[in-house]
Amino acid sequence: MSCRDPGKIRTAGRVRLLLGLCLLATASELRAVSPLVTDDADTVEPGKLQLNCDFFFYRTGSTSLYSGQFNPVLGLAPRLELGAIFGYQWRNGSGLAPTAGNADDITDLTIAPKFRLWQSADDKLKFSARMDLKLPTASKRNGLGTGDPDLGLVGIATYKLGKTSFDSNFGYYAIDISRTDLDNDRWFIGEAVRHQVNEKWTIVAEAYGFFPNTGAGGQANWYFSAGPQWSVRDNILVTALIGSAAGHHSPDLTGTFEISLTF
Repeated sequence: MSCRDPGKIRTAGRVRLLLGLCLLATASELRAVSPLVTDDADTVEPGKLQLNCDFFFYRTGSTSLYSGQFNPVLGLAPRLELGAIFGYQWRNGSGLAPTAGNADDITDLTIAPKFRLWQSADDKLKFSARMDLKLPTASKRNGLGTGDPDLGLVGIATYKLGKTSFDSNFGYYAIDISRTDLDNDRWFIGEAVRHQVNEKWTIVAEAYGFFPNTGAGGQANWYFSAGPQWSVRDNILVTALIGSAAGHHSPDLTGTFEISLTF
């Protein structure tokens, strides 16, 4: 017979949900094929600036989380780019606890360099590596951030076949790098498909998941999203995604709208 405190169970569930949403936000913007969470192996051209302006929506049970974010990505060298993500978030929820009710605050700050390791002579196959450093600038008291610094390393492979590109990701996120406890760390795996219909339209879809490093770290969560991408001009892309998730304390519905500008 279980003697666990139901209040502690609910608190642990909120912590794991918050951790999942923070990981999702950390991984979701630093992309040359933004706003997919599954990254591609390409990097922004040297001297070019890609500015991704995003609106995110997550709904789980009686809680809805909204976020407006900016993601500048600067090409530093032929194989190297540097990205960052910051913005503002607000939550509509029910409950008396500060972590369950209405709240708003800035998001965490994430810094992510990406380096292209290798590419084939015909450019059809490419490999890259990306590091994600999350700095805890969001409010832990209001449940909009964990209050801890996280560090992730992701390996990326992209294969292009005609007008269709396949992206594969595999990574590891160390949660709270100020501690040696590995229980809350997460493994990440993602697969994406991008098919160019014509010069203006591309269909994108992805499936990705976060897996606990140990049994004490909770359960795995899978996320799915898909939608169209419209090339308004050579330097302007508009993307809309709709998705959902499977797993304990995962969002019921996710949505993304992005305008991406290249200078």
